[in-house]
Amino acid sequence: MSRTYCLKEVMWSWFHSKTISRFFLVVLVVLGLNSLGYGADWSVSPAVSLTQEYNDNILFSRHDEQDDFIAKLKPSIEIIGQTEQTQFKLNSSVTGEKYFDHSNLDTLITDNTASLRHYWNEKLSTTLSANFRKDNVLETEIERAGLTGVRKDRYRYGFDLSGTYAFSDTLSLTLGGGGSFSEYPNGPYPDLDLWQVSVNPMWAISPKDTLGLLVNYYDADYKDVGTIRTLVQSLYWRRDLTEKTYIVLGAGYRRTRTKYKVSTLSIIIDPGTGALIITPVEKDETSTDSGFIFNFSLNYKWTERFSTTVNAGREQYNSVDARSIERSFIRGTLRYRLTEKASVNCNMGYDTTNEEGRLGEDTDYVRVAPYLSYRYTEKLTFRLGGSYEYKKNETDTYSYSRNRFRSWFTVTYQWPRLLASH
Repeated sequence: MSRTYCLKEVMWSWFHSKTISRFFLVVLVVLGLNSLGYGADWSVSPAVSLTQEYNDNILFSRHDEQDDFIAKLKPSIEIIGQTEQTQFKLNSSVTGEKYFDHSNLDTLITDNTASLRHYWNEKLSTTLSANFRKDNVLETEIERAGLTGVRKDRYRYGFDLSGTYAFSDTLSLTLGGGGSFSEYPNGPYPDLDLWQVSVNPMWAISPKDTLGLLVNYYDADYKDVGTIRTLVQSLYWRRDLTEKTYIVLGAGYRRTRTKYKVSTLSIIIDPGTGALIITPVEKDETSTDSGFIFNFSLNYKWTERFSTTVNAGREQYNSVDARSIERSFIRGTLRYRLTEKASVNCNMGYDTTNEEGRLGEDTDYVRVAPYLSYRYTEKLTFRLGGSYEYKKNETDTYSYSRNRFRSWFTVTYQWPRLLASH
């Protein structure tokens, strides 16, 4: 990856994003520095990882399967400052990807998040967060929802503000809201403005059990295409088994209203000549749908060596191409500790999506990714692994599938609390 190319990508990702993305990150940094000051416990923890990967279908295509070796370099840094009342956290990373045979796919991916949490008193706390990311639509959407698309750069940025007030030792209320924005400098997807508001009252019925009601409203505005508005309501129960293990079970209902633009041809009569004129007409059409939703989470340590995490659910998902999709999923991680330094791990997932209508499409996506992790020292870690992915698309008129195999080796070196004030 040439130095000139890297500099161009970095300059684009910073200067050509909208001002709001930089503004909120800078504001959070300034607020964090001012509110904590030099008396806080500050720490800086940098890290760097180098990955060599083989991918036998780099575009996850069903027609044009191309393989390649990919080198990835990822420097990152975490900055934390905290006092008894305030915590500030900043995480930033840049991943450079170099393709050996397809240099046109070389890219930089960046991920930056900042958060500031403050306890105003024993009852009230607030959290303000902001983020800016440059990612790849193809890989990110596969990872998030099992959906494939065109391999294009995307810039995402947003902010979120939430507050929690404890009315008593057992009853509390959390209110939150924010915006998330996506831009595609090279197309082909419409830019997206997504606004969200949430209300979450919680009742601690015992020291380990909590009941809650979660209400979310989402307003997704796709530029020049349409809007998708969704109201979600669910009841949930959480039980903390130990300090680090828990189970969450929830169920509810959602209602989605989609408004989109449709272009048709209209025939009118010219009042002057009486001739027939065919002219394009754009009009809005609206549709609604609803459905049952649920969520399940389990983080559990079965023995001193074996632990699992499981997440499952059904939800409404806004796709990058302005579609409202019902998505069901189950994902989990298995970890078995061989020795104090070595462990065997496996990430698994199944996603299925369903879209109603004449042009609706059903998809199934399966991924299995085992890997071996070895911590050579407190700072140096080696990982060796692979993954297999399978995806099937089906409509009333066609059905096809695709698959991909990847293997990789990663070396990570980190300096925890390299610069610490305490």
